[in-house]
Amino acid sequence: MLDAALTDRDGRRRSHSIPPGALKYLHGDALRKAASLSLAPVFQRLLLSTKEPFMQVIQDYQAPKMVFGRAILLGDAAFVARPHTGAGAGKAAANALALGKALRDTGTDIDIGLATWQQSQWAEGKRMAQWGMSLGSTIMGL
Repeated sequence: MLDAALTDRDGRRRSHSIPPGALKYLHGDALRKAASLSLAPVFQRLLLSTKEPFMQVIQDYQAPKMVFGRAILLGDAAFVARPHTGAGAGKAAANALALGKALRDTGTDIDIGLATWQQSQWAEGKRMAQWGMSLGSTIMGL
């Protein structure tokens, strides 16, 4: 089913998304019908007024670690939490604030600060990503 949805109007199989203007008419019609049956009126109007809908696959990603020497991953670069969590910008901000606190609290040893930060933030990122997967499964009735 995903293969069919990710095949555009021209028969090209896309890997992650169908850009505006490339969604098969069949899928656009099905999307509009589903919107009419299940979305709140304000979202129905929004979708029905979109001339060229697009599609973006929701993916999960959990980095194996967040610290690589003196380079770090934070926010969505470390953990892609599904949109159901509403955590995008807040996750990155929380990571940055926690990094500042960890570096301040560990004094002059940056490596200890980074290790301390990674331990807490990796666990939090994993929790958020798993929560998003659980929400997605619940929403989809799985």
